[in-house]
Amino acid sequence: MSTHLRPKSGLIRIIGTAAALFLVMASAVACHSGGGSNAGATGGASFYQGKTLKFIVPYGPGGGYDQWPRVLEPYLKKYLGVASIQIMNVAGGGGLIGTSQIYHAKPDGLTIGDTNAGGDVFDQMDNATGYNTDVTKYNWIGRPDDDPHVIAVRDGSYGSFDALASQKDTIKALATGKGSSDYNAAVIVYNAFNVPFQMVAAFSGSSAEKAAFLSGEGASASLSSSDIAATAGKSKAVLLVSTRTFSKLSGVPTVIQEAQRHNLPSNTVAALTALSGIMDLGHAFFAPPGVPAAQLTALRTAFAKAMQDPGALAAAQKAGLYPGYESAQQLSAATDTALSKKSLFTNLLQTTG
Repeated sequence: MSTHLRPKSGLIRIIGTAAALFLVMASAVACHSGGGSNAGATGGASFYQGKTLKFIVPYGPGGGYDQWPRVLEPYLKKYLGVASIQIMNVAGGGGLIGTSQIYHAKPDGLTIGDTNAGGDVFDQMDNATGYNTDVTKYNWIGRPDDDPHVIAVRDGSYGSFDALASQKDTIKALATGKGSSDYNAAVIVYNAFNVPFQMVAAFSGSSAEKAAFLSGEGASASLSSSDIAATAGKSKAVLLVSTRTFSKLSGVPTVIQEAQRHNLPSNTVAALTALSGIMDLGHAFFAPPGVPAAQLTALRTAFAKAMQDPGALAAAQKAGLYPGYESAQQLSAATDTALSKKSLFTNLLQTTG
């Protein structure tokens, strides 16, 4: 989410990873259950020739949700064959307004967007007010990033997550809009570790959240790894909301490592493990339900090709983004798994702000 931007890994390593994933991409594009038959894939590609594709970003300018489509725009245009791609920021409701516009758009394949997929999963679990989509019916296109989520503090405040978790005063915790994945990540983590907190969540995206945090608002921020890399010397990550360590944040513990060190109950550890899987959904791209199979195949194929194009990977690195392709099939399986874990979060999603 995040909200939400992203930094660098060595270009050679990125290209190598993309090449290794190419066969996975090709098969996943073809076999995702939501896309129907592959028949007509050529027709789908020809459908886009000379047309305009609308891309809706459900957050304001500057964050990762805004940055990824702008980085990929020339490559999606190249591989899809459209004359132009119109990127529109539709912020509000913690991402719900823009995501709803994507979901309810005319299903002709000419309107797509990205979404706070983790936030959508939580909103569906919680029957959130204003949530009027069904994540199980999203026509996933793919995920562009591998950018683990973190809890961050300003330099000179808390030296570690343990120091943050052990203090007794109520902290103000920043996140983008209520219901977003970064909001829920902070709520679940702080409840799991019994940290007294109040949420502050009135930002149009991670860029606005980060600016407020760096200006002195709040004690912590719930952001992406690359957001923190962009603030080097001003803030630091103290916890990875992940089951795995991250090479770009060496020495930062995972939420599971901290849970085990604090001897949290097994059901809480299970909830934090499930949370990590939800946060890994990243800045996922999707199309509305009902898009014809041929157009959907063309969109997925173009996205997969864009994500293994050396030019796109170089542009992502230059923009401070962390590429990490995930297919439509993988996203569908991950959301189904996440929704099946609803009961784990009942007591951990309570908040006073």
